[in-house]
Amino acid sequence: MLLSSGADEKCSAAVVHCPVCLHPDQGEQHCRTCGFLLAGDPVLGAATDEDHRSAAAELAAAAHAWDLEAARRALTGGSVERAGITALLRPAPTDAPRPADVPRPAGAPVPAASPVPAVAADPLMAADPLVATDPDTLTELLHRLTTGELPEVLFVEFGTQRVSVVRVYADDAGVPHPRPHAETPWTGLVPGLGTSEAQRHFRLAGGIGTDRPVDRPDFDRAVRDWLHTAVPGACEGADGGTTALVLLRGGIGWTLLDRAAAVTRRVCAPSTESPPAAAPGPGTMSTTTARVRRLLRGAPLRSPHTLLLARTGPGTDDHVPVELAHHTLFEAGLRLPPGETRTASVTVHGGPPARPPGSGGAPPSETLTVVLPLLAGHYRSADPRPPVLGLPVAELPVFGSTRLTFVLHGPGEIEVRADGGRVLGRTPGDTAPGLPAVLRRLPRHIPRPRPVELVCAVEMSGTDRNEIAERVGFATDLIRAAERHGRAGGGLRAAVIGYYDHAPRNEHQHDRKVVQYVRPGPPGRALRHLRALPVEVRPRRTLTSALEDALKTAAGMTAPQSTGPVDRVLLVVGSRPPAPPRQEGLVPGCPRAVDWREQLGTLRHRGVRVGLRSRPFTAPAPGVPGGNRLHRYLAEAWHDLTGADRLLLRPGTDSAERAALALTAGQAHDTDGGPLAFAAPLLPHGHPIHLGADPVHDDTATPA
Repeated sequence: MLLSSGADEKCSAAVVHCPVCLHPDQGEQHCRTCGFLLAGDPVLGAATDEDHRSAAAELAAAAHAWDLEAARRALTGGSVERAGITALLRPAPTDAPRPADVPRPAGAPVPAASPVPAVAADPLMAADPLVATDPDTLTELLHRLTTGELPEVLFVEFGTQRVSVVRVYADDAGVPHPRPHAETPWTGLVPGLGTSEAQRHFRLAGGIGTDRPVDRPDFDRAVRDWLHTAVPGACEGADGGTTALVLLRGGIGWTLLDRAAAVTRRVCAPSTESPPAAAPGPGTMSTTTARVRRLLRGAPLRSPHTLLLARTGPGTDDHVPVELAHHTLFEAGLRLPPGETRTASVTVHGGPPARPPGSGGAPPSETLTVVLPLLAGHYRSADPRPPVLGLPVAELPVFGSTRLTFVLHGPGEIEVRADGGRVLGRTPGDTAPGLPAVLRRLPRHIPRPRPVELVCAVEMSGTDRNEIAERVGFATDLIRAAERHGRAGGGLRAAVIGYYDHAPRNEHQHDRKVVQYVRPGPPGRALRHLRALPVEVRPRRTLTSALEDALKTAAGMTAPQSTGPVDRVLLVVGSRPPAPPRQEGLVPGCPRAVDWREQLGTLRHRGVRVGLRSRPFTAPAPGVPGGNRLHRYLAEAWHDLTGADRLLLRPGTDSAERAALALTAGQAHDTDGGPLAFAAPLLPHGHPIHLGADPVHDDTATPA
């Protein structure tokens, strides 16, 4: 007889399996999978009852130890799962050891020590040598894919939930793209694995248990048939297996997953295999696709990855042409080592401001929303399908610059970060315009920015010193902001006019200065004059001020000069409208009979844009004698001051920065606010537009 604990099991069926792990017997003395003794040395005579009891105890101990190892691999930490797996374990004899990290069935006695069989290599895997997992082999395969030598590559993964196949192809620019190809749950492929997650994990890890086990040859046939159905082009004997296949290896030691991999090697002869993962994944399409995408990051760049920008070309008239410019972020041939990235930093520039449609007199925004087209290669207008990698959007300061960082994670996968590490979002897929639609919004020409002369007329009289200080502070911030934005157009010249209440009607009192000013010149000189203006706090006697005298002074400043094209703008920063040339009802007239409408017409005839910064007009209280006529005059005066320019700013709402943009941007154009960032400032330092010589005047003067 053959004295061994597995002798009775070994001879009990035509198809011989190891009684411990159920792997088919190869005729050896020990199982090649679990190392269990299948046939002992020959002895004389029949086996005694003690021999049978001893062999049964050894078999029970080995079977229990095998299931314990499978349970250890299958456990992920949930108490419900632990209880489910514990119920599946084959019972151990009282003298069998139990690892501390595996739960003990309820009521089980504490076992004594006994030998645990060693686990040998899977016989199916031992019969077929492993495919090389050299990273260079996978890199070469991906190179052939990106160059078009291979039309596609299939990636197969056997997970703990499903079996998935991901198809990868490369587009015309050589960027690989993963796409779902096939996905089947284990419950449909091998129903004997069980319906619960605990059963499935336990049996895929090699556990046998007390229920009906999974037959290994039946399992192999199910995997083989599925491969012929899901990836026929990669199977040997189907046109020679012309489709390249990569086997995604899961965690080593999951017995049935290892068998499935071994069947794949026999049936499909994979081109290469991925390095084994620390633990098997679920094998769902999403997780397999994510794993494939990580491997594709090691593919070389066939085309350079570029950023599409705008730039201005040379021009001789009032407009400059707008052209496309490509900035190379990452050169062709670059290949990222596993887990690494590459970065490139680029400074991009904002263009002219854009007024929102239907905004009327509202000032433009301080920022521009631009698209940053990322391309594989270069854009060509004749290409119906430009190689677009992404269309992230960014907020850029008008006429300002922003430093952007582009992080390459793999071919076609670029992350964009702004200052401070903030990641820029992409336009939502359902609303994202295509690149041709974006470029149709790009103007062919933009107006050449011109130098600006800014005149600030500030009301220096009032009943509250804080109110006057707020107006002075706003004008100070405005000139400083306009100086920054004015550099994009060749420079800024600033003037300041301080105006006060009218002089009292007293023939015995000398006329006082109702206007003090400094002519257009360097912004610093205007700021010094603004700070030096005296503040006049006095009770308010009328609802008007000497604004008409300030308008007359501004008209004198803006007389035509031979200094080249200049944008001139006047901003009134005050709280009361001008006085009429003659008294109108309760509204007293100007002591000097200055007609403010005439002065306003002169300014606009000379191309001066006029703006107003004031709080909304408040009508007189009901019951005031002549209130209706007074209301009509005050309302018409504020309306006429803004005119067609509609440069109306509100305290507390419109910042000095926005006001500077509105005043220095020139007239609004349909082509303002291009959709792309600029590769360089619109007009760098040294542009040939100048304001001419700065005439010398007294710092303060009064109108004649």
